[in-house]
Amino acid sequence: MRRSGDFLLATALLVFTAAVATLIWTGHTGLRYSADSDDTLPMWMLGLTVFGGLAAAWLVPPKHREDEPPQGDSRTARQAWWLFALALAFTIGFALSPGGNGWFLGLKLPLLLAVPLIFRLASWHEWYRVDTEGRWLRPLPAVLTFLALFTLFGHDYTGSRPDVIAVVGVFVLNAMLEEIFYRVWLQTRLEAGVGRWPAILVTALVFASWHAVIHGGNGFGVDLAAAFVHIGGYGVFLGYLWSRYRNPWLLFLVHGIINLPLPMLAAMF
Repeated sequence: MRRSGDFLLATALLVFTAAVATLIWTGHTGLRYSADSDDTLPMWMLGLTVFGGLAAAWLVPPKHREDEPPQGDSRTARQAWWLFALALAFTIGFALSPGGNGWFLGLKLPLLLAVPLIFRLASWHEWYRVDTEGRWLRPLPAVLTFLALFTLFGHDYTGSRPDVIAVVGVFVLNAMLEEIFYRVWLQTRLEAGVGRWPAILVTALVFASWHAVIHGGNGFGVDLAAAFVHIGGYGVFLGYLWSRYRNPWLLFLVHGIINLPLPMLAAMF
């Protein structure tokens, strides 16, 4: 497993490096804030946000040392790669679809939720039965550092007042469902088989890949590179936050604010 972990780590780092080089080479160093906005975020601001959060997490160790990635068995490995295949199927299916919310949810709910549960590749209680005692204060410096930088470098919200039902729907179907599938289910199993950092980086890349469809407009290669750097960068922070502290609620919080920044939430009141 160590050799496969080293190979995956080297490959993932090469992909991230190639993505950054592609954006610099083509002059696309401004990354779209979201699929709903054409405003862009300079790549250096993204890097500062991600590495600031990672540094804060690295400086504050977890209280529970047993949170080191466990050793997996053959069943865990099979589950990991089946979940990885479902993640790829979601990306490919969404890229080939006509697009729109109907296709998005029609692919996401079966592939990222129903199939893993029906075929027992994962279980629902893996996230809500996590013992979070002693796992709130120590992650806070990382969470607050990331969110402070994310908000500082963010843009003003000038749209209409967000609908409460839509906000709740985005939080549950995007922030919660995606973190449960990609981090709690997929990354945890990959960690057991190939180690922490290979699992974090591979999960971040496959998580980022489908975002190229909705953050696009500059051609497939540039769009994919931008998704790997932008969303993949956020995925690396979320992955390390999960691996280090094992608190799913903080994943939901950070992902939720990435999707629904504080200025947008403030516009509700």
